[in-house]
Formats: sequence, structure tokens, C-alpha cells
Amino acid sequence: MSCPRRIVGYVVFVGMFLCVMLVHLGGVAYASPSRSMDPRSFLLYPTPPVPTRTPIRTPTPTAVGEPTPYRLTEGGCCPYPSWSPDSSWVPFLDRPGAYEPAGLYAVTASGGEVTLIVERAGNFSRDWSRVTYTDSGRTFVERWADGERWEIPNEGREVCFSPSGQLIEWEVMSRGIEFPDLRQQAIWIANYNGSDAHEVVTIMGGNFVGWVNGEGEILVTGRLAPYGPSGIWRILLEDGAGQLLLEMDRVRSPRLSPDGDWLAFTVAFDTQQERNGLWVMRTDGSFSQKLDLFGAYRWRREGELLVIPLDLEQPGPTLWQVDAFTGESWRLIDPQHTSWQIASNDWQPSPDGEKIVFRSAEDQNLWILELPSP
Repeated sequence: MSCPRRIVGYVVFVGMFLCVMLVHLGGVAYASPSRSMDPRSFLLYPTPPVPTRTPIRTPTPTAVGEPTPYRLTEGGCCPYPSWSPDSSWVPFLDRPGAYEPAGLYAVTASGGEVTLIVERAGNFSRDWSRVTYTDSGRTFVERWADGERWEIPNEGREVCFSPSGQLIEWEVMSRGIEFPDLRQQAIWIANYNGSDAHEVVTIMGGNFVGWVNGEGEILVTGRLAPYGPSGIWRILLEDGAGQLLLEMDRVRSPRLSPDGDWLAFTVAFDTQQERNGLWVMRTDGSFSQKLDLFGAYRWRREGELLVIPLDLEQPGPTLWQVDAFTGESWRLIDPQHTSWQIASNDWQPSPDGEKIVFRSAEDQNLWILELPSP
């Protein structure tokens, strides 16, 4: 995040499959920020927004009844698009020109003026009332309304907000252990202002996933003991007690659903070949299953997973929606009728589940695709 000789052929196949899939989707995949922005907070920040340019809403011809993507930005500008909580704004990182500042910009989902929000980059709380960033090797949390900030006692490490924004999390990694399956990470939790900072649990060969159960517990992957079982765990914040939800090696790319009731993840290079693929599970451990589809994935709504599978026979990405509980799937976007090419797996569904913003592999601009119902 090893396999015996008898599955070397399988490993080579899966490795080639994953590499080709990333190329098919436009490059090496990376995670787009999951934070979202309330445009009303623009007015609260001490630096007023600066309009920069007006992009053109450009539809792409499609068959009658098929979704029609339209362009939001111009100039090949815009990696890491995200969404405001009300699905009306699309923020992204940009530097429009040599004499314009790099920073966080935004445009309405319907098109219009691109606006500079803030020059400082960082991780934002879900409601965008607070931002965390590093400065001279120190970590701060700042409140946008009045500029008050607090230093976090974590030696300059990156911080993640809980959904409510009241808690923050960071990891302290073991030194000298590079192999991911052996690396140890201590998970620390604190209040957003840095108070009550304490270590909750140490995991081996895994990652922090997110908060569940009203932020009373967190989800992690890996092991809690050097020779203990590996899998997906719920950890009680009160005392660090762990509950193994699903025993599974090599859990990769976990994604929590919007309300935290579902988890999607992949398993690759497991010695039990039937386990390799895309999985969904309830975060209370009551249900899990492997899906028939495999590819890039995002949650549209609670229990509704969007999947872009690899299909080299198609001229572009096909988008499917999967019911996480039943496994039933529907094709939403047919590339034979809708032209859309995604750069570097850079796409995000809106919080209301009605649209997708993606960075185009053809012109590197941001486009919107309105999603049909299944």
C-alpha cells in the first residue's frame, strides 16, 4: 500500500491492467481534495475576492437525450476541482498568469466569472469556516471569519478535519521503515484549536480512513499488532479500543460515503485471487461484497457508487452507478454518445449527486457533466 510464485502470472496481469487503466483515464491517478466550500465564506475572509476572467460555457454535441458536457474554464488551468456544500460552486487551484497570484479560485457550476478566493493553500473544514496550513515548519488552523489562528502541537504535520470541523487528525510515522506493509503510524486526535491532543492508536501497514458513528469512532486499515490480523477497523476515540470489521490484506484506496455509512476500497495482489477487485461494505461491519465492476470510483450519494471501468474497446470512459447493497448496476454515460476524456483521474461528483466536474484530458480545462438518473 508479495505473492507466491504460483500467482506471478496473475500479478503481471493485474499490474498491466492497472497501468493501462490509468493511461486510459488520462494519466497517473491522484486524490482530489475532498473538502468543499461555502461561497458565503468568501465574504468573511479579510482579503476580498478578485474577479479574474470569464470562461465560456461550451456544450459538446451529443445524441438526443444524452448528457451534454459544458466547459467552465479556459487556458488549461485547473487541477484538483472540488465542490461547495450546496453544489453551486467549483473551487480549484490555479495561477492564471505570470502577474497573477497562485491560489484557490472558484467559478459557479453554471459558468461565469472565475474568482480568486485566497492565495494561501491548505486543507479546509467541510463548511469552509476554517483552514489548516503549514508555515515555517509549523501547523496552524485559522478561522476565516476573523483571521484568528491556533498553532497545532504536531511539528508541522498535515492535518485533516472531521466532518463537523470540531476535531482534527494527523499521523506520526515511524522512522526508517519504508515498506508500506511494515510502516507504523500513530494516529493523533485533537480539538480544532489543538487542545486535548492525544494519540488514539498505532496502526501497522495501513492508513487513517475517516470518522464514523457521529465522530465518536474512526476507521483505519492495517494491523493493530505486529502479528495480528490485517483489515478494516473501527477505533473508539474514548479509549482506542479496536473492532475488526473485515479481515482483509492489502486494502487500498478506501473511500467513505458522504455520511460515513459505507466504504468502498480495492484489494490487489492478494494470494486468494478471488478477493482481488473492488469492494463495498457497511462501516458497522454488517455487510460487505465484491462488485463485478472494477475501475476508478467515487460516491454519488449514500450507498450509490459511481464507477468508471477500464474498457479499451470504448472511445472514452463509461460511467456506471452501482447499488452498494444489491450490487445492481446501471450505465449512466455511454461514450458512443457522450464525449468526455478525464485527465489524471481528476473528477468529483457534486454533493447533491446531480453533476460531475472533471478536468479534460483534451484541453486541461474544467467541464461539467450533468448526471441522469439510473
